[in-house]
Amino acid sequence: MPPRFMLFEYSELNPAFRDNPHTLLDPQRSARPVEHDGMLPAVLITSYAAGREILRDAHLSRNFNNAAPNNPVIANVRRLNEAVEAEFGRHDSIVTLDGADHTRVRTIIAEAFLKRAAALQATVARIIAERLDALTGRDSFDVVADYAAQIPMRVLGALMGCPDATLDDLKRWTEAGQLAFDPTKSAEQEHLALEGRRGIFGHFRQLMAERRTEPRDDFVSDLLAAQARGAPIDDNEILHNLFAVLVAGHLTTADLIGNGVALLLDHKEARDAILADPGLIQPAVEEILRHEPPISFTARFPKSEGAIARCPYHAGDALVVSLIATNRDPEKFDDPHRFDITRRPNPHMAFGAGAHICLGAPLARMEGQMALLKLFERFPNLRRVEASAPEWRAVPGVRGLARLNVATG
Repeated sequence: MPPRFMLFEYSELNPAFRDNPHTLLDPQRSARPVEHDGMLPAVLITSYAAGREILRDAHLSRNFNNAAPNNPVIANVRRLNEAVEAEFGRHDSIVTLDGADHTRVRTIIAEAFLKRAAALQATVARIIAERLDALTGRDSFDVVADYAAQIPMRVLGALMGCPDATLDDLKRWTEAGQLAFDPTKSAEQEHLALEGRRGIFGHFRQLMAERRTEPRDDFVSDLLAAQARGAPIDDNEILHNLFAVLVAGHLTTADLIGNGVALLLDHKEARDAILADPGLIQPAVEEILRHEPPISFTARFPKSEGAIARCPYHAGDALVVSLIATNRDPEKFDDPHRFDITRRPNPHMAFGAGAHICLGAPLARMEGQMALLKLFERFPNLRRVEASAPEWRAVPGVRGLARLNVATG
């Protein structure tokens, strides 16, 4: 069998994969649940058991610097990181730190973030109500651009203390930053991705300087106060983690909301059940996360040779866990392609697993539950404008809609 370029075949770069990834992933998982890429230093993992084992293995690294240099996705990210680090200094965030450093920094970030997130319910409700008020009276709108993409940035802005006047720029910069993971991007797109990162880092460096002299009731001030009390975290670590919280928290939550609207529009019985019993929104969001996870894959990098499910790997290989595939593994989930908002248990891996499980999961869940419930309560007759198949963004690692046009009546 000739070698296959699996990075392309099983990612959003492939139009067939974007349209329906499971027509490719189901036979792959059935025949070769763990397989080495034929052309790149990467292993594709599509089974739930093997994927969970990889994500929970503390000996594997999340740091791109431990990846083989001839992986085009990693090379793209490294190039942008190096350009930004030349201006803003070198440090890894909790997304890419390993071991004791990861534990040290994550403990500090998590204490401040989770405390802030737990107190945000009223703020989230207000932001969602404002967005719905802006849409009320319109015959149609784009759920992605006009609703889903608007909420998380405003929530994060409130949590982090970003001035309202900066939120549109921060939203544009985070969206441009997604291009970092696309090895096919143009020179213009690479420039946009770099400028997006520079914009975010510059914003937070200025905000840190302002909060150091004039603290306020926000996440940035909390981190600086913890540092002043002796918490072992330096300025560059705070800066890089502010970047990570913003980027990770904005786009993934927007896609959770957009994907959720699309699924509930396509499953009227589920939508009607939620409107009759709003308590169902919690398991509904878990099923949305399982059925269409906003992050389609994640990776770990071994520092030495090894094997997973009898498939050997080498130091530097990207061990790529397809979250789309693991969340539909029939060995773990009954009738896995059925969208069932009453599914219990529902041990999906949309937020990852192990030490690097998503820190922002509680806030994302809160936003997703409130945004979906309130949207359909405000517009109970919401329907798609187009009958055509949905258009998904062509960004590797992202399962999110480019647009979703709906009518309100």
